Amino acid sequence: MNRTLSGLLLLVLSADALLLFLLPVMVYAYTSSLSWSGLAYAMAWLPRILVTPLVGASIDQWGVRRVSVVADLVKLAGCLYVAQSLVTMPSALTVTLCAGLLNGLVAIGNAQSLIAYEKMIALVSCDVDRDVNMLCRIDQLAMILGPLLGFIVYGTSATTLLVVAACLYAVNAGCYYFSHSVPSNAISREATVSIPAVSSLRLIWLTPLLVSSVIVALGNNAFDGLVEASAVSLIDRAMQLPIQYFAFVDICAGVCGVAATLLYPRLSSSMSPLRLFTWAAVFTSVASASMILSQTFLPGFLTLYALNIAGKVFMGNFCRSLRIRLVPVGRLARVSSLIVLMNQSVLPLVGMALYLFGEPPGRLSAMMLAALSVTVLGAWLIRSQMHPLLTSEAKIVPPS
Repeated sequence: MNRTLSGLLLLVLSADALLLFLLPVMVYAYTSSLSWSGLAYAMAWLPRILVTPLVGASIDQWGVRRVSVVADLVKLAGCLYVAQSLVTMPSALTVTLCAGLLNGLVAIGNAQSLIAYEKMIALVSCDVDRDVNMLCRIDQLAMILGPLLGFIVYGTSATTLLVVAACLYAVNAGCYYFSHSVPSNAISREATVSIPAVSSLRLIWLTPLLVSSVIVALGNNAFDGLVEASAVSLIDRAMQLPIQYFAFVDICAGVCGVAATLLYPRLSSSMSPLRLFTWAAVFTSVASASMILSQTFLPGFLTLYALNIAGKVFMGNFCRSLRIRLVPVGRLARVSSLIVLMNQSVLPLVGMALYLFGEPPGRLSAMMLAALSVTVLGAWLIRSQMHPLLTSEAKIVPPS
């Protein structure tokens, strides 16, 4: 993958990360309620669950360029609409609705960016593992740049940050429209844009490794969703710090995530992918369990969450490499979008659980423990399914 495409991905993911920092902070600043924050989080992810399958089908049919430009323009319009809404001093409900819907657009666009890059890797990559790791590194670097920009500029106004994000989307849309670096799709003209066919569902359900990777992602996403949706409230109430310190949750996680992508090639050359995945799962589980006990101490909370994210980088690289190798390239975007839908179907439930049950002490910790248990189950399934394949020298194992 060339530097132009990597740079454009970093640009759009940084804009996404900026809004993913801003919108929860904005909701809590207007409402001072964990329940409202949970409702906004549920609203943010529900549209993505419904639209993501069409994103993959659109990429397969119309190509990366057209879908990327349209996605950026939609997010740009959403930013400007919310910025205009804030001028009139809206009610708490209005802020929650606007933030939730915009966050939903950002989440859909974020999925589109990652699926499109996976599609380009499958089309033109000479080294899948290297480019998958680079994709993860860019994603983690954006987690640093977006929230850091938000933390620095937050003192001006939320409207300013919304306009900044809109400008970044405009630049990315223009670059994608005029760039000659975007590869063309190698697909059949008969493909149609529709909800993924039964054959795609069958491919997933009849491939145990794909099903197990979905279980891992469900647990990881539920845990991260609980952290993201509740962190502003924890920082304000338990830690008694300014709410913009929420930026450091993503910044610290991004720093450890980037470090993990730099360490990944060295570790993958010294041990088998399955062993690396297993150690990452153990590391993530220990860090997550310890973090649950450190919810009132910011340095400990940030450190353990960052280490948790670092472990998930290794797990995510492993699962993404498997998916790219197991799914035919002509159906990759469709199947990937369906897998993303399954992976993130838990997030609206996380938001609604916080809205309904999140205020009493102890409920958040119980939900985090439940999410961690799902991750451990999925990791155990992957290991048990991969071991027979390794002994029979199956070729689907990512090369070290």
